[in-house]
Amino acid sequence: MAPFSSKAACCSAAVIVFVATPLNGLVHPMSKSTHLIHRRSNHIHRLNLFKGIASNVDDEINREIADAEMSPFDKLKEELDKGGSLKDAFAAYQTRKKETKGDYENKLALLTNFRSYSNRELLDSDHYTDEPTLDDLNQAVPSKGKTIWASSLYRIGVFVGAFFLFPFVCQLLSTFVEIKSDEFDIVNEQFTPGIGILYGTFVALTLDILYERQNKVQENASVEASLLSQVTQNVLNLFRDQPQIAREASQIIADQVRIIVYRPRGAEMLNIMRADPYARLLSLIDHYQRDNTKFTPQQEAVIDGLRGEIPALMEARAKRLSDEGSSLPPTHFLVLLVLTALSLIGFTAAALTITDDAGEPSFESRMVFAALCAVYVLFYNFCRDMNDPFDGVYQIKRSSAASFLLQIKWLIASQPFGKDVRFDTRGLAPEFDDEEILVGKGDLKVQPASSGLPERNTQQVVPSAASVTADVPVSHEALSIENAQMITVDNNAIKVTAADESTAETVILEAQHKAKYAAVEAKMQSLKEKATGVSFNAKLDDGLYLVGCGVRKKAIINVYAVAMYSSPTALEALAPFPSGKQKKEAQVALRNAARTFGPSSPTTSFVLEMTFKADGKTIAGAIAESVKPRQGGSGSDVKDLENLIVQGVSAKGGQATKGTIFRFDCTEEGVSVSVDGSAQGTVKSDGIGSALVDVFMDDKAVSPQLVNSCLDTWCGKDLFVAV
Repeated sequence: MAPFSSKAACCSAAVIVFVATPLNGLVHPMSKSTHLIHRRSNHIHRLNLFKGIASNVDDEINREIADAEMSPFDKLKEELDKGGSLKDAFAAYQTRKKETKGDYENKLALLTNFRSYSNRELLDSDHYTDEPTLDDLNQAVPSKGKTIWASSLYRIGVFVGAFFLFPFVCQLLSTFVEIKSDEFDIVNEQFTPGIGILYGTFVALTLDILYERQNKVQENASVEASLLSQVTQNVLNLFRDQPQIAREASQIIADQVRIIVYRPRGAEMLNIMRADPYARLLSLIDHYQRDNTKFTPQQEAVIDGLRGEIPALMEARAKRLSDEGSSLPPTHFLVLLVLTALSLIGFTAAALTITDDAGEPSFESRMVFAALCAVYVLFYNFCRDMNDPFDGVYQIKRSSAASFLLQIKWLIASQPFGKDVRFDTRGLAPEFDDEEILVGKGDLKVQPASSGLPERNTQQVVPSAASVTADVPVSHEALSIENAQMITVDNNAIKVTAADESTAETVILEAQHKAKYAAVEAKMQSLKEKATGVSFNAKLDDGLYLVGCGVRKKAIINVYAVAMYSSPTALEALAPFPSGKQKKEAQVALRNAARTFGPSSPTTSFVLEMTFKADGKTIAGAIAESVKPRQGGSGSDVKDLENLIVQGVSAKGGQATKGTIFRFDCTEEGVSVSVDGSAQGTVKSDGIGSALVDVFMDDKAVSPQLVNSCLDTWCGKDLFVAV
């Protein structure tokens, strides 16, 4: 067998995995018979070096977080649902219960501890058209449960409660302790002062540790963010004439920004072990420098600067991660509680010698006890609050780090390829491109390019079979690839042969498209909106798939039923999120996938069927009123949209009666309107398409039922699996 040429190897390796490089040879089967085969070629080694690996880490992080959020009872139920024995279920319950306790650091603690260096809205806001402002630096308001201890009402409550509780404490203690006047001196002069000194020393040491930790975390986060901003500027400068490399480097930086902004510490550690963004940047620069021999003095200076800045960046990150992990363990606060209890017991024992004949303590001693309790509770909660630098009253000040992170996003967003770089949560969904191919269940045959590739058949449902095979003819004989191993699915070999790079590339893309659409076709279904009884087809004539349906209510009136249709990309965005969990994150991912129009998802459509009679101006005004605050363009664009709706209803006699169907096709260019199948026109304006998507998909969506239906229908569906 003759060896492949480098070009042929570049494409044919799409269904095999090189074993020469361990990092790019990692393959993690996600199910029994579904694999994503990742290819790599020396011919394009400076680009896409780690493609597929980073997305795999995000997928694994999502799964790990979902598992970490399960309670011991959830683990017990999960084991029983899988058909496990009662013994195994109880063992799973006990294991999870042990993981939630103790002073040691484990996976559960790494994935469940909240951490954020900026508001999450930093990733979701549109900085491609709107410049960042000081409002973007606003710190999120913590929950009342985290701050109630600092309120005056809470402290007064503790004081009053302790005041009235003290007599009962004295009576309880008197049943166990009998103190004579000569023994009072021992308590008053030795035990109580000793405990007081020990308590004060321990509290002072605790606060010193926590203050120092907060300062270090804040300082190292700011240093890392500023260095990352400088690296971003230098990378964009170095690759200004190489837009593909600049885009990949920018996406690597965006991945790290996303990790810093809101992902837990465990997610960042897994990311470092699997696909360290800073190491990826260095590798990108190494390969770029190796493949190019002629550099200007300015480029050489930039490369030298980057080789110094990235290691400094790694050092700042290491210090930040170390300080983040320096939280005080539960045992430390247990000691604080014990010292507090001993101090109060010492005071109460001393107070027993000055009670009246009925055994009631004096008013003065009750006041002192109440004051001590208020102070001790305040100190304890203060220390607990300081132990979490990202939530509560005493949080780190993140405006410095957040400003640098915003600068990074603005720098990248202002580039020609800025819209192609994902900062938002949509980047957490599995992403497939021309460097990867999905191989899964079913019998999928890709025809030779020479005979003409068939049109994409979105109606095809792939039958269950053993394997997927992509076959391409060669002119003389089948060729093999050196230093490679064949991946099998259910013990049946997967193979691809190619005559040249372009032919194999076409075949790979076609196989990928067919596998994607076949997976969706197998799971799509029509839906019936429960409140109105309106049914929506699983697929529109132009190939868009039903994502979910809901109802628009005004008071107790069901005005219309609404359904959202989009491409497989939108469905793909929901796949990593477990059904019924992480709903907020899933909603954000769906929203961004639906409103970010690109080659793989150019259109998102909303179909509205009236269930209540309304005139054209009323329904048009209501929709325009929802779009206007979400649209950054001129008011005339919204007025044009309103006029198209009125125009369509006027053709029906001026009334949108029950059963009238509106369709809004949202694209990057604008919004197209049709009424009962009659096209009314298109409002061409940047941003109005995304604004209409936001009307139904943002956190103030006009139909929460639509959002819930989308999540319930597609979250957790095994559509696309990445390594």
